Amino acid sequence: MPNRNTDNSIELHDLVYAPLGAVAEANIRLSSNIVNFLASTGDLTVDASGKSVVRLRTIQMMYEQLGSDAMDNKVADSIGLEIPLLSIFPLSALKVAKTKVKFNAEILGMKQTTNGLAVITQASSGNRRNGMSQPNIQYEVEMESAPISEGLARFVDTLNTNAMPKRLHSTPVDESGKKLTGRERGEYEKNVALTEREARLTIKINDLRESMRKHNNTLEMETGASFDELTEHYKHLRETGEKPQIPEAYEQVQSLREITAELEAQLSEVRQEILSNKLGSLQD
Repeated sequence: MPNRNTDNSIELHDLVYAPLGAVAEANIRLSSNIVNFLASTGDLTVDASGKSVVRLRTIQMMYEQLGSDAMDNKVADSIGLEIPLLSIFPLSALKVAKTKVKFNAEILGMKQTTNGLAVITQASSGNRRNGMSQPNIQYEVEMESAPISEGLARFVDTLNTNAMPKRLHSTPVDESGKKLTGRERGEYEKNVALTEREARLTIKINDLRESMRKHNNTLEMETGASFDELTEHYKHLRETGEKPQIPEAYEQVQSLREITAELEAQLSEVRQEILSNKLGSLQD
C-alpha cells in the first residue's frame, strides 16, 4: 500500500484516542464547573484554620396566613421561609459517561516508528469515489449524563429538611381578614400591651414564689417552725414586751411576701382591665 504524506495525516491510534481524550478532558472541566457552581451560590470566606468556606446565600419567601393571637383576636401572620439558593437550583453533575462519535477515516499507508509499524490515516467525508481502493473505517462511542453525587444529593436534602417556616410578625384583622385601622387598631395594640404586661407580671410572681419556697425551707430547717408559726410567736413576744431575735431567713421571706403582694395587686388590675376591654368589644 503506497504511503501518502499529507498535512492532515495522523496515526490510527491517535485518531481513535482523540475523542476519548476529549471526553476525559471534558469530564475534568465539568467536575471543576460543578464545584465552581456550588461556590457561586454562596460567599467564599476563610475559617480560623485557613480553610475555604462557602457561606450559602439564602432567599426569604413570605406569605400571609390567618390565625389568632394570645387574646383570641384575628390576625394575619406573616410567615417567612428562608431557603438556601443551592436547594432550589436544578443540579446536574453533567458527567460524561458515554460519547457517540461517528466519522470516516481513510487509510493512507504504513510508517515505521520506534514502537513498530504505525497505520497512517486521515479523516474523510465517507463518500467513496469510483475506483478508490483505500479502505474506510467507522468509529462510535456513546455518551450520557450521570446524576449528581450521593453526597451532594444528601446535603441538598438536609437543606430542604431544615428549612422551617417561622412567624415574622402579625397584623390585626377583622373577621373578613381586612386590616384594622383607627380606633380598632388602637384598642388592639392596647390589649396586646396589657397581655404582655400580664405575662411579665406572672413570670415575676412565679419566680418570687419559688424563691419564697426555698427560704421557707431554710427557715424551717434552722428554727423548726414555719413562717406563719414564727409570725404568731413574734407577735406574742412583742405583746409581752420581749424583743424577738429574728433570723435572716425570716426577714427574706417577709420581704418577698411584700413584693409578691404588690405585684399580685398590679396583676389583678391588669386582668380586670383586659376583661373590661373584652366586654366592651362584645357590646360594640
